[in-house]
Amino acid sequence: MSIFTGSCLCGSVNYKSNSDPLVIQNCHCDQCKKATGSVYLTNLFIKEENFEITGEVNNYTHLSDAGNNMTKYFCPKCGSQVFGKNSGRPGIITIRAGTVNEKDIIKPIRNLFLKSKVPSTPISSNLEACEGMPLN
Repeated sequence: MSIFTGSCLCGSVNYKSNSDPLVIQNCHCDQCKKATGSVYLTNLFIKEENFEITGEVNNYTHLSDAGNNMTKYFCPKCGSQVFGKNSGRPGIITIRAGTVNEKDIIKPIRNLFLKSKVPSTPISSNLEACEGMPLN
């Protein structure tokens, strides 16, 4: 069992995962792009029971296209999004890859919602390509 850590930009929010990620994927949906201000979001999925956080976070909840509650947790001081939860995946935390300290563990396996990607975004042919959300 490996451990990885991370934090927000100002360091007020810190976390530790006591397990390897279950999956890592890039999301190109419009909601992830708007929430991050980037052309896509890379998420590390872990079990919530393996997640420890210190520091205060605020949150924002919205509905996904599938009707799930998507909650983004962010630092109230610097605004960095640190992690999220999806009501359609109970017990799972999605950690924002940009907050991870051990960058060598960030190895996405797929790109999601390519139907919404920014046209100039390069896509690796080594990763699984999904026009939307895969069924598994």
